[in-house]
Amino acid sequence: MKILNSKKQGNVIFLELEQPPEAIKSNVDTAFKRVVKDVRIPGFRKGKITRSMYEKYFGTDSIVREGIIDAVNAAYAEAVQLLDLRVIDFPRNIKIGDYKENEAVQFSCEVDILPEAKLGSYKGLEITVTKDAVTDDTVNEQVNRLRDSYATYEPVDRPAQANDVVTANISATLDGEPYGNWTRDGAGIRLGIGSFGPEFDEQVIGMSKTESKTFSTVLPDDFSNKETAGKPAEFNVTIDEVREKRLPEITDEFAAKVSEHSTADEFLTQTRVKLETQSTEKYDGEVRNALITALINATEIEVQPVLVQREVTQLITEFESNVKRIGYTLEQYLKTIDGSIEKLRENYLETAEKRVKADLILAATADQEKIEASEDDLRNEIMGWNEPELSTDSQVTSYLRSIDQERLKYSIRREKTLDFLVAHAVIKN
Repeated sequence: MKILNSKKQGNVIFLELEQPPEAIKSNVDTAFKRVVKDVRIPGFRKGKITRSMYEKYFGTDSIVREGIIDAVNAAYAEAVQLLDLRVIDFPRNIKIGDYKENEAVQFSCEVDILPEAKLGSYKGLEITVTKDAVTDDTVNEQVNRLRDSYATYEPVDRPAQANDVVTANISATLDGEPYGNWTRDGAGIRLGIGSFGPEFDEQVIGMSKTESKTFSTVLPDDFSNKETAGKPAEFNVTIDEVREKRLPEITDEFAAKVSEHSTADEFLTQTRVKLETQSTEKYDGEVRNALITALINATEIEVQPVLVQREVTQLITEFESNVKRIGYTLEQYLKTIDGSIEKLRENYLETAEKRVKADLILAATADQEKIEASEDDLRNEIMGWNEPELSTDSQVTSYLRSIDQERLKYSIRREKTLDFLVAHAVIKN
């Protein structure tokens, strides 16, 4: 194979290549051996036809065409490797010259390559990120949410209030007709959440045990039951019991019940530690995201649509995996939100373009700073997973031999590059 021309214009390489006559002949011979396996001629067993007999019946055009295609593909693959081209799609505008026996064949094509990132000033990037402060109020809110999940409802001798649970006998009519779905005795209703709409709750709040009331409401247009939304309803309600929400006290017993700690003090201390850890992790993530945005804004790069669409497909695959975890197929989930795969692809376009640009720019920054993932980096990363089956050097060595190390190296190199940018950034809080 001979490279006659390789001209770069933007993100496109124009290639002009030549295969010598011996390569063409070899590929034509190989093409004949492949094609003849499926050919049957009277007097010959299938696949046992001689070259001369094949050409007598079918001519030479078919095997020459197959052989030239094979030769062109081989030359293209060799050129991509020799020129170290990072191609992103199939070649296009392929033009193959005329074939003449015992002569070289020339052909040309265009191929898209990964875009080049023209880095700006990536050291000293200025960003502003606010870290959430962990205060006593923050800790109390977190603890109260946990207390709320262990709340009990105790009977009280007073009129019903918001957030109380009442037990009531209910009869209902909808559009003037009895509505059996809402007519029942001993119904438990939490006031304030609009089980039958907010007007219903307003009427029941203030009622006491044994009290009865008949009242009319109009169900809200956005009511959860679409069949009844916006319709007038009439209720007759008799209260059997009013129960008040009681939160458990923060005692040693409660701490042992809801956590791995035996005392209330330990529980409260560790709650603060967890909140501070979460705040730090959130802050670190926001710093990285802000730096990526600043880095993109400081870099000249134009990505081709094929790269963006490929990333959109990857995002949809990730989304589909998450949907499956909650028991839906992607199609079922899209039906629940009146969506479509086309809308989903459109919604992901901006995110996909940013991800593609970020990956390319971070890779260019790593090249510029000669940031690599070393053998020790790989081992430390794997040991950091804290997997029992990957706890010894021999286990890690065996694991490294069994995986695609390039994928892991890419991930580590990306994180090291982000660490480098963070270390050289100007971060304002």
